[in-house]
Amino acid sequence: MRIVKADDYQTWFIEERGYGVLVDPWLDTKLNIESPFFLQRERRDNSCLSEEELEQVETVIITAPFIDHLHLPSIKTLNDKVKIITTNKVKKILIKNKIPNPIVCVNNQPIEVGPFKLSAHPAGFPYSWSAFCFFLESIEGKTIFYEGHIANIRKLKKLNKKCDVVLITLDKVKFLGIITLSMGTKDGYKTASLLGSRRIMTTGTNPNEIKGLIKYFLLTEAADELPNHEFDIYTKKGDEVLI
Repeated sequence: MRIVKADDYQTWFIEERGYGVLVDPWLDTKLNIESPFFLQRERRDNSCLSEEELEQVETVIITAPFIDHLHLPSIKTLNDKVKIITTNKVKKILIKNKIPNPIVCVNNQPIEVGPFKLSAHPAGFPYSWSAFCFFLESIEGKTIFYEGHIANIRKLKKLNKKCDVVLITLDKVKFLGIITLSMGTKDGYKTASLLGSRRIMTTGTNPNEIKGLIKYFLLTEAADELPNHEFDIYTKKGDEVLI
């Protein structure tokens, strides 16, 4: 299994035996074409994925109904035969926007995704109602865990699962300095340790790079350096891990 941090935000490319999976894809330079001021984010470069890699994509996983996970312009660039795995809430948005792709909604049962098996679970507070995390396991038994916001530690303890790589946040972001929107190092390291993973691939964003009014409402606590003997941490666009 090959995992690629496809941009400096939270798009992921996962490939096994030529079968590609995209997670929360944002592929171009402008995030919100309809709200250029408050919720805008722009960047100079697209994702680092090649045309060959994009052609391998057969499934897209959309974990939340927010525009930085559900980026309709990116979805519309993909082949309409690409399967989308998501929630009922996101499915309604996709149908409303006339996305023709086949859609499968997550539930309590594992979903076969080409050479993978996906198991979805509710995200942690305050995203429990809207987003999900997941384990993606290859037929060889290699497993990754993805959580784009805050891990539900209680749920993970009950599941008692282990994985080879975690895709999580390490920069704590708070809205108005009150509502936590993503995990910092303490909870991130706790999540990786709980899942038995020595490898952390980081997801998330730096609000200081966001153009628009929203940047003034977000407070970020940057990740501290972690001793190399404890975890291997991958933070840069284009970083990849083979398992």
